[in-house]
Amino acid sequence: MTFLIAGVAVWTFVHLAHRIVPGLATALPVIARKVVAAVLLIGSVWLMVQGYGEASAAVLWAVPDWLRHLGIALLAVAFIIYMGSYSGSIIRTRIAHPQLTGFKLWAAIHLIVNGDARSVVLFGGLLVWAVVQVIILNRQEGTPALLAAADNKLKAWAPVPLGLLVWVVLFGSHQWLFGVSPLG
Repeated sequence: MTFLIAGVAVWTFVHLAHRIVPGLATALPVIARKVVAAVLLIGSVWLMVQGYGEASAAVLWAVPDWLRHLGIALLAVAFIIYMGSYSGSIIRTRIAHPQLTGFKLWAAIHLIVNGDARSVVLFGGLLVWAVVQVIILNRQEGTPALLAAADNKLKAWAPVPLGLLVWVVLFGSHQWLFGVSPLG
């Protein structure tokens, strides 16, 4: 469980560091900051994947099949919201932080439908990070204004097919990528 916790902690630190310790970000040139951040994020993902595989899969709660299937369907919504972060998207007319909102929904669904200890640490930890990230962003910058949808309907509604495409690809490759079937 140590690698898993370390991975979530590094992920959280990298994403929040420049917000909670502003001087830290200015200590390095921009390119060096980006390289360090990229290396740390890649390392954090490796730690999370490695740690998840080695961590305890002790069952904390049982999940009925209908809830797992509902979760799979709701993940499509999470990906559609996530894809709607650009200016002109219909999603940005309703949601201030689409990427973080989609990520929070993704993490919450995974947390609910996986009733094991390692999932609580991974998805619960990532959900906490995303919630804290939104709170800090809103406190430091204010809640972003909702934007008008693009006149071009294709641009405005593009998050729907893009999100569905990502959902289909990840659903179809989940077993291969993560070693776990979404259907249980």
